[in-house]
Amino acid sequence: MRPASMRRAADHRRAVPAGPWGAGRRGRIRARMPFWPRSPCEILRSHPETPACGSSGTTRRAGSASRKAFMDVTDQQRRALASFLRSRRERLSPKKAGIQQTYGRRRTCGLRREELASLAGVSVTWYTWLEQARRIRVSRQVLSSLGRALQLDDLETAHLFRLAGESPPSAGHPCSKEDIHVQYLTFLDALDPLPAVICNHRFDVLAWNHGFSVLFPHFEQLPIEERNTLLMTFEERTRTMYSDWDQHAMQTVALFRAQNAENLVQPEYVDLITGLEARSPEFRDLWRRMDLETGGPALRTLDHPSLGRLHIGYVKLALINTDATLIVHQPVLNPHLLAQLRELVEERRGAQRQGRPPWLTAVPEPRGFAG
Repeated sequence: MRPASMRRAADHRRAVPAGPWGAGRRGRIRARMPFWPRSPCEILRSHPETPACGSSGTTRRAGSASRKAFMDVTDQQRRALASFLRSRRERLSPKKAGIQQTYGRRRTCGLRREELASLAGVSVTWYTWLEQARRIRVSRQVLSSLGRALQLDDLETAHLFRLAGESPPSAGHPCSKEDIHVQYLTFLDALDPLPAVICNHRFDVLAWNHGFSVLFPHFEQLPIEERNTLLMTFEERTRTMYSDWDQHAMQTVALFRAQNAENLVQPEYVDLITGLEARSPEFRDLWRRMDLETGGPALRTLDHPSLGRLHIGYVKLALINTDATLIVHQPVLNPHLLAQLRELVEERRGAQRQGRPPWLTAVPEPRGFAG
């Protein structure tokens, strides 16, 4: 009869399944070691967002939208993403990154891969694959972590997201007049007598010229916190000026929704929407329709209190490095309207001291809505 120790070993071998750990002695050892180092193929199989070994590169994550987003990133984009990450890693010194002690002889003046991976909270193997332009999917959370670890600015972070096939993150809070470069403001004043205005993505009016005050005489009578083109659309005096108000209101609400898909959860936007829903049934109905609008050049018909029926076209120009837009109105179908606007602008300038541009006055801080 065999000794008891041999019988216990035989019973253990029969009790250990061979499937996930393999057969033979190696499989039995790995069964007793739950933290046995895994091979790259096993790591891939345990992460459905990455392709398995020997596959054609398609992801295993359920859902056609995720697979399509992953496949939309081309090999050229992956190589560009790898080169961009490598260049920013080599520019960032360990001291600037907050690494006080290093070990061994450094072959690069910047961060090592393992140092950046540790700062970003990802594995060294995975980050190495990323710099090797392998066909792996990068989540928005990991991109944000890499951007913070590499100390990227807003422009570099947006570029990083685009290379990975993701839309750049939004700043969250709408910009204020202090974020607008002074050259944009002087250009706005130079557009007189053409009515022009600068708005942020929350549609707050940050700056305007004399022509805009002439076109909408009641604008400067509004409380500062209500100088917002979305609020103005549902204001009674503005509503009476538009002969095609229903079309104008529908397009304005649809444009606001289309431009602020990522911002609607921010408190400034929530306050604006809930306040306007409470006081305007028309806005509430339009908002629930979930319409979207691109916001290209358009033509509007206004009934001006002193100039009569006006046909006004407008164009929108996005400002660089800020979430603001310059909107310029221009007269159409009436060759004398520009001269009439110029005359009213000159009268307005003469009535004010030193003819200061109106954007030097107070503008609203986009931090809420007084409904």
